Amino acid sequence: MTIMAILGCARSGGAAPGDYRGTVTFSRGDATGPASVVELDLATGKMVARFDGMEAQRSPKGETAYLARVKPGNFGDAAVTVADARGIPTAPLFTCKDYNWGANRVCHTPKVSGDGKLVAFGTVGGGGKVCKNSSEMFWGDYVVVHERSGKEVARFEGYLMPEWLPDGRLLMLGSQCRKAGVWISDKLGEPKRVDGDQVATPASAPAVSPDGRKVAMVWNNQLWTLTLDGKPELTQVSRFEKPVTAAAWSPDGKAFAVLLFDLSLPDKVLVLFRPGDEKSEVKKPLEFRPYGPLTWH
Repeated sequence: MTIMAILGCARSGGAAPGDYRGTVTFSRGDATGPASVVELDLATGKMVARFDGMEAQRSPKGETAYLARVKPGNFGDAAVTVADARGIPTAPLFTCKDYNWGANRVCHTPKVSGDGKLVAFGTVGGGGKVCKNSSEMFWGDYVVVHERSGKEVARFEGYLMPEWLPDGRLLMLGSQCRKAGVWISDKLGEPKRVDGDQVATPASAPAVSPDGRKVAMVWNNQLWTLTLDGKPELTQVSRFEKPVTAAAWSPDGKAFAVLLFDLSLPDKVLVLFRPGDEKSEVKKPLEFRPYGPLTWH
């Protein structure tokens, strides 16, 4: 189901130094988890509801990949879905059985490739040959790639949270059974580690910069960036009192939008800042619990 209703405005967080503009896509929810996809216009503060679902990512061409609810209930099925630039969803690409965001997150973070032909997403399950659980059963994380027709074309065991680079390569994060790290697959071939073994515990929420030269990710509760061209340089770019849960680059690649975690729940605020400039920080208070991923466009 598609929603196109005006929700109102985010409460004013003061004038934005440097005048932050654009639209941020993320999920609106409550204490139980995300429920719908919304977009916030940073210039006007207006909020627009887009879809019933969660874990949305908007591509540069305006297409949005997200998990749509296809069955009701706390453990109802969800489906990997893509809506075109007009907001019209296509047929589901993959069904996530008995999905629950907090207790059974069997699918996550679908992403549309830059050319619009492929969709990558994360799943959890058995049947592998590398990753085992605490009971020594084959069970682990996978990054799966489907064509828009729904046909599976690639499956990578031991990886999670895919992110497409502008040149069409697929970045993903290593799970513990891959000894963490940041990995890149070229033409859907075998992933190669690109972080110089610096990211020694699993990171989350990767976001590639608009020029494709860096990836930002949440690691050790803060936001870090890793250079992807030349020598891998790992840099911490946030030092918030609260843990960071998700982030997005600004369209010009100079600023970030982030979500924070407050004790046991998402903090009701969207934070905008430029690394190294304390005066640039702007907080946009929200009337609901926000959930990532984030896309700033």
